[in-house]
Amino acid sequence: MIKKIIAFLCIITSCYSCNNDKKEGPATSLDTGRDFIRASLNGDFPAAEKLLLKDTQNLQLFDSYKAYYDRLPADKKKNYRQANYTINKYVDVDSITTIINYSNDYMKKPMDIKVVRRNKEWKVDFKYTYSGNLSID
Repeated sequence: MIKKIIAFLCIITSCYSCNNDKKEGPATSLDTGRDFIRASLNGDFPAAEKLLLKDTQNLQLFDSYKAYYDRLPADKKKNYRQANYTINKYVDVDSITTIINYSNDYMKKPMDIKVVRRNKEWKVDFKYTYSGNLSID
């Protein structure tokens, strides 16, 4: 009987720990933006892609960005990985859209990303980085 109880407890514990290993996505638009910026600077494209709004144009642009990054010399990749970034401006356009302007201390060029809420998750609308279809001035 004790063996059955121990076996049952092991199974329950195993199932519980497997469920707890699932990492929740970022809770806010700012967290999503920060995670995406850091993953992109690090060249951690699987992590960045999890935060990407999945549509055809975003996926194509992101694939182009990955190919560009992969062609960079090792020293430039290292500089990106070591770069710190600063959020220059953060604007909630509405309840489901946020624009984040940031720069990193390697390139020192301000850039914008758009974070949108879809299906109760915050995602980066990568095409905005190229089109800039909203102004935050």
